[in-house]
Amino acid sequence: MVKASALRKIFGREPMVIGSFDGTSVPRDAQGPKSQAFHFSARICASCNSSQTQAPDREFDRFSALVSELISQGKSPESVFSLPQYELSSTPYLNVFRYFAKLLCCHVAESCGPRPLALSEFAVGKTDLNLVLLDIDADPTYEKFLDSFGEHQFAGHGGLTVCADSSSLPASFRSSLSFGGVRYKFWVQYGAAVQAELRQFHPDFWGKCEAAYREAIDARLSDDDRSRLGI
Repeated sequence: MVKASALRKIFGREPMVIGSFDGTSVPRDAQGPKSQAFHFSARICASCNSSQTQAPDREFDRFSALVSELISQGKSPESVFSLPQYELSSTPYLNVFRYFAKLLCCHVAESCGPRPLALSEFAVGKTDLNLVLLDIDADPTYEKFLDSFGEHQFAGHGGLTVCADSSSLPASFRSSLSFGGVRYKFWVQYGAAVQAELRQFHPDFWGKCEAAYREAIDARLSDDDRSRLGI
């Protein structure tokens, strides 16, 4: 869910706790950067997790470092895409999005959902058709604690959010990844064809999405919840 190398870079040897930091649940101790608490329980195969996605993993490390550098210079994080190496459809550009595609597939699998074939094929380099959308902003949880604790070590992920369209049908898979005050929000959107496939061939997951939608409507998500979820 969050790379061990990134956690080591952020926290070093400092103790870590893991939790939602939502004011109700109690954070628990994390044993270290390689703790199982930071791993998906739904694992991908060794080949896909190494040789086929190693280049995207490494490219995201470089990308994230450049974003942090731009922010430290007072520049917009989105300006990273103005750099020559991230020219549209270049290999480094696509590899950044392949990394997010892999994470999104893992989050869907963690929720016992079907991995969209076009998305997973893009993640492992079988196609260059990029379906992933990306937005970079300030992480609201980090900002919330900034006034109380000042600059502090922080990393997080957004789990899986399924957004519905105007017909109350699942239309978007979303997640996020945060390092320090920087949050990467990434998602894919689908139309009627994928909705029909989900309903017909994956009724259990479809039912989970419907139940979550009704719960969100009944609970009336607060502005803070929407900000935390990146919607």
